[in-house]
Amino acid sequence: MSIRLGKRFRSLLTAGALTAGLLGGAVAVAPSAAAWPYVGECSSSHKITYNTTSSQMIKVPDVWYQGYYNVRCWMDYGSTGNGVEALQLALRSCYGQAIAVDGDFGPATRDALKYAQRQEGITADGLYGQQAFENLKFARYTQDGTRNGCASRSF
Repeated sequence: MSIRLGKRFRSLLTAGALTAGLLGGAVAVAPSAAAWPYVGECSSSHKITYNTTSSQMIKVPDVWYQGYYNVRCWMDYGSTGNGVEALQLALRSCYGQAIAVDGDFGPATRDALKYAQRQEGITADGLYGQQAFENLKFARYTQDGTRNGCASRSF
């Protein structure tokens, strides 16, 4: 499986590496204890139980990693696939954004994601990762697969 980094994500990685190099290899910014390690680009999606007291599920982007599907993934401009479709469904269904659910993370998806991020009071950078997963609303489903509004992840 190849992992294609988006232009903005590659730029951020390059800037971080250059900063660390200029500081003699020292870490420029220590990650918070709650930060998760990204395991890859979100290339798929699945329905997961969104809290411990409900049998209903939300459809979230994920990636196949070491034998199971993992939500610790990222997406940005240029990403494609089922993970993007799950995000687009959430942006369309839960935030009223008139975008296509086509699996292509283009300018309309980026702008819709920024809108949703602003609505949730988080950094509106148009990047999908830990903060977006933890705060955005996703399409909610009953056990029989019927759509039932939207819900935030609340483990």
